[in-house]
Amino acid sequence: MHAIRFHVLGLLMVAVLSGCAGTPTFVQLADTQWQLQQLDGQAIDADSMRRMPYLLLHADQRLEGFTGCNRVNGRYSGNDDTLRFDSLASTRRYCAEGMDMEQAFTHALERTQHAEIDGDTLSLLDSQGHTLAQLHRHSTR
Repeated sequence: MHAIRFHVLGLLMVAVLSGCAGTPTFVQLADTQWQLQQLDGQAIDADSMRRMPYLLLHADQRLEGFTGCNRVNGRYSGNDDTLRFDSLASTRRYCAEGMDMEQAFTHALERTQHAEIDGDTLSLLDSQGHTLAQLHRHSTR
């Protein structure tokens, strides 16, 4: 009788663990604010920014954020290591400074095909695996 219980318990554990295998990394993005740290290989100078660019990714795959001058919103999707940003829209405010960085950040989001998470760092990658941007997990709680 004990052998049957252990066998059933073992099968249940295998079923539960195999259900976790293949959990997409993009699920780790949800309900997290990610602050831009690096863009096109260049560190973002936080001292020169009034407010740091960021993305807030919601569990329902909506995104909102700030690109350096304007607010942005849209959607994201993915599975395994893929990540794509879709239907991006932003306000159209003009800023005397920071427009180049904002355009580069928006372009990086449009070109994103993959993502890697290493600890609190999210790397956005293009289709060839080149790093477009790196963002750092920022606690919003």
